[in-house]
Amino acid sequence: MLAGYVVLLLVNRQLSARLRLDRHQAQVQATTQALQQLMPEQLSSTQQLQRHLADFASPSLLVWMVWMEPSHRGAGPVILPSGDAFREFRSGSGLIRAADEARGADGQPRDFRFNGRTYFTCAIPVRLAGRPYELRFLQDFTLETEQEQLISLLLVAVAGASALFTSALLRLVIHRGLLPLDSFSTTLAGISSGSLSTERLSLKGQPRELHPIAHAFNDLLDRLAEAWEHQRTFVNGVSHELRTPITLISGYSRRLLRRADGLNLEQRDQLQLVAAEAESMGRLVNDLLEIARDDAGRLQLDCRQLDPALLLEELHQRLQASCAGRLLLQPVPEGYAEVSADPERLSQCLTNFVENALKYSPAHQPIELALSSDVNEVVLHVRDHGAGVPEAEREQIFGRFVRGSGSSEISGHGIGLAVVKTLMERMGGRVQVVNAPGGGADFQLRLPALLSTAVSERPSRSASLRRWFTPGG
Repeated sequence: MLAGYVVLLLVNRQLSARLRLDRHQAQVQATTQALQQLMPEQLSSTQQLQRHLADFASPSLLVWMVWMEPSHRGAGPVILPSGDAFREFRSGSGLIRAADEARGADGQPRDFRFNGRTYFTCAIPVRLAGRPYELRFLQDFTLETEQEQLISLLLVAVAGASALFTSALLRLVIHRGLLPLDSFSTTLAGISSGSLSTERLSLKGQPRELHPIAHAFNDLLDRLAEAWEHQRTFVNGVSHELRTPITLISGYSRRLLRRADGLNLEQRDQLQLVAAEAESMGRLVNDLLEIARDDAGRLQLDCRQLDPALLLEELHQRLQASCAGRLLLQPVPEGYAEVSADPERLSQCLTNFVENALKYSPAHQPIELALSSDVNEVVLHVRDHGAGVPEAEREQIFGRFVRGSGSSEISGHGIGLAVVKTLMERMGGRVQVVNAPGGGADFQLRLPALLSTAVSERPSRSASLRRWFTPGG
């Protein structure tokens, strides 16, 4: 549309210029013919020529003659129209000189500007009463030029208004046309692994043009749901099948270690390696099973109100032996709040953090367990004094099968932290890792505080621990 207005503007300018030229040429031709039709006795004197020139002239057209005498080389005397209206041109008018400079050697019409006005000028050789003259014309087209400029401005204004109106109309049309795609986008954004088998794009009320796209997406969702179900079934089945042999391997290897008096040092080391790897594989299978249960929507949590300080103390006592004395429990602050969580799952999350810290921090550096609390959250800390976690990786390391950039030489599967994040989200909390005071990483489990249960004097820890961690407690 804008291109059309530009073409229209250019065509209008060309047509206006052509009309001015045609009008000027027609005026010149009519004046020349009228002078040539005069009788010789009417052109016998300069005064007569001046009167006739004044008759042909007008406020917008000036006609004058130059007598081309044979005795002169070039132009001869200038004959201007008579009358007071043309008196200003008789004493070397600047407009006459400007017209002479603008006119070409061939005498063809030329346009020029003088004092802010637009003129056409030309020259035609004629013979009047047997004498050679050059008839010269100067026509003022300022009014027409201003009208042309006004029309051009109007066209530009109309083009701008039309463009704005068309843009607004197109925006409305495009918005209405994209509403079905917005509906599709909303539906697709709401599809998760748990709803792959149920959520589909609806074709009701949608344009026919979008039906093939909806059918293709629905077919894709069917294939994804089938593949996802196969993956969940496989992980769940393999995890269940591996738990029994791994438990047997771990149990028998530990029993053999307790009766390993007749084994030499190498055999004992090999047996300890088997037991350690069996336990590691058992944890991996348990983690995979937790993920499979969560994906299937069958992850069950026994959330209850508990004292986080008691949980940290029990964990410290249970893991101290396996940490070679590196695990330290920091003093608990006064006035912290209780939380609602599954004790076993929360202990599992802390254990994963401790094992992760043992692998990634120097052997002589301690691992710290700490508790902090504010008005809204209770935070369980596991701090190490290793290299820390780069800021760019602090969210990524909690993804499935993702490991940090500094873990290439350390064994692992990239699943433990993902399980921690999953369990914490199901308990209404979240995970976070920041820089630890003095260097290293501070892995945090953050749970909403139960504000009505601030702890000032705790009950007997042994009784509470037995209630949380004994079967059927």
